[in-house]
Amino acid sequence: MCLSGHEPSSPDAGTGSWSGRAASLKPWPDQRMISTKIFISVVYFKPAPLVKTAYLNPIQAGRALGRFHVEGAIGDDTGKNNSHDNLFWSELTALYWMRHNVEAEYYGQMHYRRLLAFAGKKPRGLSFEEISDETYEKYGWRDDLIEKACESADILTPPARPLYLPGLPDLVMTASDFFAHQHHARDMAVLEDIVKERAPHIYPYLVQILTGRKLFFNSISVMRRPFFLEYADFLIDMLEAAQQRIDVSGYDSYQSRLGGFLAEYLTCAYVAYAKSVHGARARELPLTWGIRPRPPVSPQQVLLEARQKRDRTRVADRGDGGADDDINVALAVDDYYLPHAAVTMLSALKTSTTPSRLRFLVLNGHTISAGNRERLEGLVKGAGGRIDFIDIDDRDLRWLPLNRDYISIATYYRLVMHHYLPPDVEKVIYLDADTVVIEPVEKLWAIDLEGHPVAGAPDDAGLPQARRLRLDAAHRYFNAGVMVFDVARFREMPLAEAILEIFRRQGPYIISQDQDILNILFCNDTKELPLAWNAGTRIYRSNALEPAYSEKEAFEAARFPAIVHFMDAKKPWHTKCTHPFTELYWDYRNQTPWAESAGHRAKRRLIQRVRRWLRAPDRRFEKRIKSS
Repeated sequence: MCLSGHEPSSPDAGTGSWSGRAASLKPWPDQRMISTKIFISVVYFKPAPLVKTAYLNPIQAGRALGRFHVEGAIGDDTGKNNSHDNLFWSELTALYWMRHNVEAEYYGQMHYRRLLAFAGKKPRGLSFEEISDETYEKYGWRDDLIEKACESADILTPPARPLYLPGLPDLVMTASDFFAHQHHARDMAVLEDIVKERAPHIYPYLVQILTGRKLFFNSISVMRRPFFLEYADFLIDMLEAAQQRIDVSGYDSYQSRLGGFLAEYLTCAYVAYAKSVHGARARELPLTWGIRPRPPVSPQQVLLEARQKRDRTRVADRGDGGADDDINVALAVDDYYLPHAAVTMLSALKTSTTPSRLRFLVLNGHTISAGNRERLEGLVKGAGGRIDFIDIDDRDLRWLPLNRDYISIATYYRLVMHHYLPPDVEKVIYLDADTVVIEPVEKLWAIDLEGHPVAGAPDDAGLPQARRLRLDAAHRYFNAGVMVFDVARFREMPLAEAILEIFRRQGPYIISQDQDILNILFCNDTKELPLAWNAGTRIYRSNALEPAYSEKEAFEAARFPAIVHFMDAKKPWHTKCTHPFTELYWDYRNQTPWAESAGHRAKRRLIQRVRRWLRAPDRRFEKRIKSS
């Protein structure tokens, strides 16, 4: 049954306890209803630049909890509200508030970093790192365009997307399996029982969603009034029942936001129901997303300071220290990567105050030619260090996956190096061969592991990586490019058996090779290193991923890096690389037997200057830095 061809019919008895609300919306006592044509909540959880027009209304979710105050946003703790339940309901406390305190022809809800684009044409590029007049114009955040989009359909949503885990686009999952992997499967079973009991007419559409392989997230939608009232009452009733039946007291801070996760599936189910039963006209709009802005650090300044630190380094007397005073530095290298490893080693030596303490342990699978061994040995000894080549028998590693073109079997050598290193090596710094050292490694060596077998710094995509592997939320997924290993502890561990068990249990979800394995092995048993010791590529540009570190950590690491790690596929030896420390890499490379020719240097610098000039975002960023 439909009203006016498209609207939900009046509630019928027996269709669920929630369905009578839409017909009798009344102002909450002592609260004046907000009345407008279109009211779209833009939900904020923390202070951030506001997206605001007459129709786009910033709402602070969970304000009653007193964690912070978003200046200029409406608090969801006014009027009739459930703001105190925000830890379970997440952004849905804003929807609850909107349902009880707003009279409108169209209602909607978006997230401050996930917003629909109302522009007439799909914008080129949907990610943004700042809110400006250009951003409003690009994405159509104008009331006239919002009104036009609302009048074109009964329901607006983002596009549904295939369900797969980060990095595994070929492994498309059903919504039910996706929820079970990301959360607790039993909670969805409870929700199904609730929907069957309280909204049986919508339950078939929840089944349709759970057995399908596409979903839109964050409960983002805009609906004409009759649909919104029916949807909101359905959603609120389901979540209230779920909150009563599901105990989340033992969940971590992420999983305890269960209501927000369940609502995503309920929202998709309601939209499918409204389209099929009420004939609702639904339209998908592009979804924009805010990304982590790059730290406000001048590339020229950090490069200059890194060079100055190197040039000011003064070598101190080693004293009477013996073998126990060695600083062991391991790298896994093949013949192709040897020139880059030479840069890593030379930069460590040139910035060390006691280079004679540095003992490089080059892990290789008999793949380094005699000539290259001789050249590398001469370079290290000439700079005051020592070097040993550790030949690894990799036959027991060849069953392990190699998921990226630029990764070789050498990446797994760190998992077995304890079997091959000299007995006197009980601790080692491990460096990937695409790093440049800026601060003396003596400082890294001096960090106390506090009883942990390994130390590592958080990864630039750490949050989705950890969820893919279902790691505890308390564990910060680390990047394995710069680590410290307690080799003595490794020798005591049954690592071969543990790694096999990990692959038997989680093999389909392991895509970052040994890095995933190490994070699983040492979940909640890792000494966290300051991010500066593994300053990755994405702290020098905007980051569309969800890093395991804060914006403050990113700024400090970008401003004062200790070891720079060229994590991206575009390395400094590639002409397309625009990393601010590219020239520092070549400073060192040109002091090795693998120096570039004058012609190559001129061509490389010309191409990089042109590429930087063509990159408008880089020019705008540098202009802002100079003006500040």
